[in-house]
Amino acid sequence: MRKLLKKPLILIILLAAFLRLFLLSRVPPSLNWDEVSMGYSAYSIAQTGMDEWGERLPLFFRSYGEWKSSVYVYLLVPFIKIFGLNAWGVRLPSALAGILSVYLTYLIGKKLYGEKAGLWASLLLAISPWALMLSRPAFEANVSLTLILAGIYLFLRSRELSNYRFLVGSAFFFGLAPHAYNSAKFVVPLLVMYLLFTSKMYKQLKKSIVMLGILAIFAIPIVLNLSSGVAQARLNQVGITTDQKALGDFYTLRTTLPGPLAKLVVNKVSFSIYQTANNWLTYFSPSFLLLSGGSHAQQSLPYHGVLYFSEFVFFILGLLVIKKQKSDLKYLPVILIFLGFLPAAATRDEGHVLRSILTLPGWQLLAGLGVVSLQSLKRFKFLTALYLLLATEVIIFMLAYFAWYPKAYARDWQYGHQEVASYLATHENEYDQIVMTKWFGEPQLFLAFYNHWNPRLYQLQNAANLRYESEDRMWLDQLSEYSLGKYTFKYLDWDLETQNNNTLYIGKFDDFGEGANILDTISYPDGTVAFVIASGTK
Repeated sequence: MRKLLKKPLILIILLAAFLRLFLLSRVPPSLNWDEVSMGYSAYSIAQTGMDEWGERLPLFFRSYGEWKSSVYVYLLVPFIKIFGLNAWGVRLPSALAGILSVYLTYLIGKKLYGEKAGLWASLLLAISPWALMLSRPAFEANVSLTLILAGIYLFLRSRELSNYRFLVGSAFFFGLAPHAYNSAKFVVPLLVMYLLFTSKMYKQLKKSIVMLGILAIFAIPIVLNLSSGVAQARLNQVGITTDQKALGDFYTLRTTLPGPLAKLVVNKVSFSIYQTANNWLTYFSPSFLLLSGGSHAQQSLPYHGVLYFSEFVFFILGLLVIKKQKSDLKYLPVILIFLGFLPAAATRDEGHVLRSILTLPGWQLLAGLGVVSLQSLKRFKFLTALYLLLATEVIIFMLAYFAWYPKAYARDWQYGHQEVASYLATHENEYDQIVMTKWFGEPQLFLAFYNHWNPRLYQLQNAANLRYESEDRMWLDQLSEYSLGKYTFKYLDWDLETQNNNTLYIGKFDDFGEGANILDTISYPDGTVAFVIASGTK
């Protein structure tokens, strides 16, 4: 045991495991919309073979006005069977994928730049704010990243052996990754083309046919889904051309150009190219990388970049020395960063940390190369100072993330729904009807998740709610109200409610007026009110 603990890689993996498993069910402070949706879908599949809408073993899961990829949901099924329908069971697959990605980073770094660079790259990924904050919650994108890294490593191994086993494994993981997260649908085809051409494997016809043939099999469901229009639902919500103000400003340029030339130069295609390029460049800004991170508090620590300052210094040094490396795939980390930002840049949201996860571990691989290059310089006097800076930055981040973040940003994690569910589990039988605000977005899934609602009964009661699609609405909660059994979900207007004492009301802090019998108040960790539970007095 002592000999094992003296090995750097073992210590790095143990560190990665600790950082991803410590307080897993409590940091982040509660489950978000996607986590309970995927968790209950997996629970429903495990119990009945159907999702909560009654679809048998779907390849894409209907969720919040879009269709989610299936890999993470099906991956959850055995974990939920073992650990139960709870935060630990839902988040553990992502955490394990995060740990595995650290090991795969070491293997890839070792193949590209040598043992020491691989170790440093894996260490930097283990402590990375970017990687850590996306591997503790149940983000399916994190699993997709791990699948891509497995595909890369097995591809590198396949070049060393005439055995086709590694090549088939590489194609399998590359093919599966787009079924885990949408960004991989853009990145994987381009990445595979880079690997085939740079390694000159395209000249080996049999290997190319095997690789591309397996990928084609995995691509068929995606292509069919694209042709149906279902998979475009999410793109229609977040695509770059949905920013109507920016698109309108762009179209005003037509007035400055003569007739036919105007439409030729100023159109949706040219706007998309311009805006994507502009967005892509913003991801390289110091603000995103080093100072403030992304705009979503679920994905990056506010007031903190996605990289450490010291890590960025090592990254720049890695870029400076990369030309000297012998591997024909030495620029692979650069390609990962270049391609990984494309899906994020093609959406209207700025600084989206999750959609750019596939740039990892490009930064860390180059940073690891940078550390090793500095270690080889005998006259460089500031290496120890950089180590101390990195250690200080890591300590500050970890304290902020585990101690401050859960309290300050609990509302960003839909905090309070579990407490509401706990109250209802005890008191729901005391009331004929329960009315809950939908202000925070589709609360029924939180109640179904935390109180383990019977999936068969849920499916039967939920079937009527599909009317939102026939009414040309993108989201279920765009209905004025909808019901599941005795539960009704809508915006509360206290003056218009029956205020019957046989009805229980759950609303936000300002939903109740005079005459409300306040039974309980659920607050965020900072003391502000999240939910108020009341009954009428009539």
